[in-house]
Amino acid sequence: MAIVGRKASNAICGPFIAFCKELAGGAAISSTWLLIWAGLAAQAHWVLAVGAADIEFPHPMVVLAVLAIVTGIPRMPLVPPTRADWALFALALFACMLPFRTAASLALGCAAAIAWRGHGPAARSVSVLLLALAGWGMKDGVWVGFVSVPVMAAEAHVVSFLLNLGGLPSEATGNHIEFPDGQGFIILRACSLLSLAYPCAVAVYALFCLVHPNRQPGLLRIALALAILAVLNNVRLVSMAASPAIYDYLHGETGDLPLQLAWSGIVMIAALPQRRAA
Repeated sequence: MAIVGRKASNAICGPFIAFCKELAGGAAISSTWLLIWAGLAAQAHWVLAVGAADIEFPHPMVVLAVLAIVTGIPRMPLVPPTRADWALFALALFACMLPFRTAASLALGCAAAIAWRGHGPAARSVSVLLLALAGWGMKDGVWVGFVSVPVMAAEAHVVSFLLNLGGLPSEATGNHIEFPDGQGFIILRACSLLSLAYPCAVAVYALFCLVHPNRQPGLLRIALALAILAVLNNVRLVSMAASPAIYDYLHGETGDLPLQLAWSGIVMIAALPQRRAA
């Protein structure tokens, strides 16, 4: 068992260690150095802005994205930085001096731009994932409220239509569904597809990059995952609106478990299959 564990550790850590030696032994600073330091500065700024005591366990999507970035950086070629790379790096450091938590997203965006200017599919994948993490860091921004209002209203109308189709009269007004007996059901952001679609799409992309490092994930896989997620979420909303017992269960201590299992299954189904070579 020790030999097997050592071989597995070498298989995982070997390429990264070799990359670090190559990076440290370079005659000049490469754009990859700027990318790494900009990303680390963004992470340090976010930790300081949030506070170590308030940091929670990261979302599974964030874990997958970070793993894909760490494994993707060693596959990026070491190229000398251009003036644009240095300017992006300076902007990232400046953003980390701002007393705002969302400034870390700007720094990650600069790191993503540096990676995008690199060469090869690995650089593109790292850039997309860094930009996705930057967007995730702004999920609590004011702009999300403006986007979520029409999305939740549309979901309420879909749920009301399905309830009426199933013989349960209802009427949707905004994100509120009203029943003839005076009871109501409100779709909030936590239950909306809006809070599930973004991490699902990023997780599919990241997991595909981890499993198939030499391929680029197609949009069809992400669209498939979002389509399945939309169907399951509508089923969940209709079930909660139609049954108070289901509503109470899904809002109980173990209510998140079915959604988490479904979310994990969707990500794996969309990211893992690979077409066989002819």
